[in-house]
Amino acid sequence: MKKTIVSLLNYLFICSILYTLYGALRSSLLDISNINDKIWVFLLCLLFISAIIFCSESSRLYLNKKSKQWFEFFKKNIELITKMLFILTIFLQVIILYYIHVPLDWDVDGIHASVTELIKNSPDSIASIYLSGNPNNSLFFFLMYFISQIGNFFHQSLGYSWMFWQLVNTIFMDIGFIFIFLAAKNLFNKKVAYLSFYLAFIPLALSPWMLVIYTDIIMLPVISIIFWLYSLAIKNHKKHLIVFLGILTAVSYLLKPSSIVFLIAYILVSLITLITEHRKIKLKKVILITLLFFLPFAGTLKLFHTFENHQKLVIIDKSKAKPWQHFVMMGVRGSGGYSVEDTDTINSLPSKQDKINYANKEIVARLKNHGFIGYTKFLMKKHLNNTDRGDFGWGRDGNPQVYVKSNDPIQIFLRDTYYQQGEKVKTVRIFMHLMWIVTLLGLLFATKKEEKNEDTDYLLAIFKLTILGAFLYLLLFEGGRSRYLIQYLPTIYILSAYGFYSKLPTIEQNIKKL
Repeated sequence: MKKTIVSLLNYLFICSILYTLYGALRSSLLDISNINDKIWVFLLCLLFISAIIFCSESSRLYLNKKSKQWFEFFKKNIELITKMLFILTIFLQVIILYYIHVPLDWDVDGIHASVTELIKNSPDSIASIYLSGNPNNSLFFFLMYFISQIGNFFHQSLGYSWMFWQLVNTIFMDIGFIFIFLAAKNLFNKKVAYLSFYLAFIPLALSPWMLVIYTDIIMLPVISIIFWLYSLAIKNHKKHLIVFLGILTAVSYLLKPSSIVFLIAYILVSLITLITEHRKIKLKKVILITLLFFLPFAGTLKLFHTFENHQKLVIIDKSKAKPWQHFVMMGVRGSGGYSVEDTDTINSLPSKQDKINYANKEIVARLKNHGFIGYTKFLMKKHLNNTDRGDFGWGRDGNPQVYVKSNDPIQIFLRDTYYQQGEKVKTVRIFMHLMWIVTLLGLLFATKKEEKNEDTDYLLAIFKLTILGAFLYLLLFEGGRSRYLIQYLPTIYILSAYGFYSKLPTIEQNIKKL
């Protein structure tokens, strides 16, 4: 029975990733006409030089010898090289943000405007309106308010400057890279850890997502730290860490409810393991672990909601909140993404029950309108909308960046490279997308097990089921663009890294044969 379930999981996973890869290969991001003319000149020159070099047998032998030396040097000094690259990138991030920090709109601006208003001791109308309609962002709002107060401690206007906010966002991202490495190292080994780090670091560290201070990027460190704590708990058999896991998982839920798909995957895999292995269940141990996790989890949720209801910073009218049915309703029309029309209609309804009733009726009507075959086709198309852009939809939400004109050539170049209306940003998008395709290939490799190890099989099953659950969640709720994948990237990168790790012996043998 266990083998059947594992085979079924692998089959579903490989079909899902193959279809995702198919969508990525058909993405509009791979349109080579988007590549900047100067990049084309560089690539053609590189191709010409390579052709000349490879015409000579002595040049080929020399390059083979050098490539082996470089490969061995990188392997031997990977720790030092990685640390130096990481430190250098932090300096580059600060320099780039200095030149390109800029106001953004949509929810990012909603949170920023709400926090700024409170810091300036202005009336709380913006914060009240925004959080009443979007109470799911309450914890993020209070977190950023607290961080902004720290900034204000050092300088009166620092706390609500976009430079400060976007620098904080980049710090969150960098912490995520560190804990992706640490989690992968404990869960698997150092090789998987380095592969995970670089799969995350290369496309994201200097990407336009440095600018977007929102719950997407903040989930990178939160989920990565959860995996790291979990790795310590199972590696060192320290039950007290389960308490912290419960607390941090609750924080993850409060920041982005959809982010805890991994918890559902863990519970399902654990139940299947208990049922199929016919082991004698140590009931006391199971009860203890369950209590150690869920009591802090529930307590954290209760504590935050108590704080939320009694705090005096902002008035939150929860009757104006968009119900979860609203996001399902948006997810069954058009591209399956955000709908201004649906949002305006829901906001116009007076009570929470009216909003729920309207959304439920619309969901039923839209499903009937699709029909079984039509809805299946809709979901297949929606999955591609959810996953076919390796730039994670940079610039698809919000409007072009508004900024004061500059004569500084560095600033002009960087703005053109990072802002969504820039010409050079197309090249950045293609690079990120190519890295996404590489990541998907790693996930395909992870479907073939190279060694029999129960602990590894258990972890792989959790990771695969988490990714399948993430895909399913985005199909059922608001999706329509790949930005929502960011919250699941720690899982995706670590599993992809394991896939490449399973192929490393073959890769190393081929390099030695050169």
